[in-house]
Amino acid sequence: MSYQSHTLPSPRGAAEQAEDEILIAVRAVAPEIDEMIRAEPLPEGWLPGWDVAGVVLKAAPEGFSPQPGDRVVGVATGAEWGSYMTLPSEYAVVLPDHVSFEQAAALRVAVLTALRLVRGAGSVAGRRVLVTGAGRGIGRLLVELAAALGAEVTAVVRDAGEAAETARLGARQVVTADAVPGAFEGSFDVVYEAAAGDLIAAGRGLTADGATVFLYESFAPHGADIGFFRFFGGPEQAGLRHFVFRTATPEDRELAQLLDLLTTGELSLGRPAAALDRRISA
Repeated sequence: MSYQSHTLPSPRGAAEQAEDEILIAVRAVAPEIDEMIRAEPLPEGWLPGWDVAGVVLKAAPEGFSPQPGDRVVGVATGAEWGSYMTLPSEYAVVLPDHVSFEQAAALRVAVLTALRLVRGAGSVAGRRVLVTGAGRGIGRLLVELAAALGAEVTAVVRDAGEAAETARLGARQVVTADAVPGAFEGSFDVVYEAAAGDLIAAGRGLTADGATVFLYESFAPHGADIGFFRFFGGPEQAGLRHFVFRTATPEDRELAQLLDLLTTGELSLGRPAAALDRRISA
């Protein structure tokens, strides 16, 4: 794979700013894996990008919005890899002073995905949680959030080089991918499976009675054969869920909530966080 540098055009100009949109100067964007591996032909002038942080140049002509000079983070439907862009004001949140543009741009899809996955499992306090793909991206965040909420976390990482950092984020047990599934003791109440489904396909008896298994972030070149009796180890009543991230609605204040957790030190984006209160479980 090779990379080349190109000057990106501005996809939207100030003249096209809608009544409910702000115009920002882009300072940081966060590339998503699916944008990097797209195989289908793309239209001329297409620009990638969901997560963006920058400085407001023009406020929205109508309604409440961040003001010129405000540092903001937000999300749009694409084309954020430009020098300037417009986005609906309800999808922009003003940044605390100590949060960098780079941190903020990395928040949106990855952290909200992890947050919603943890919420989807209900209370994880005192429960056994298995996280695959734990050495990177969403998996790292799942380890941190679940551990801070009181879960007993077992993390699967690619190699030994990722083990120490993952343990520091709160995992009680860290195993490498080549050691599973034989390395596990007992079953799990919640399983977050990111790799390819191979662990679930091979992992007879991994799920406890009433467990929930989430499949997410799978970009493997092959699929796994998840047969019923290979997945469930006997009479367990467990649920298999496929998680897909959806853009927040204007009423969704999760991003502001996450910025608040960064401000208080309860979320670290890589450094061990203090125990979280129940705000993220609601």
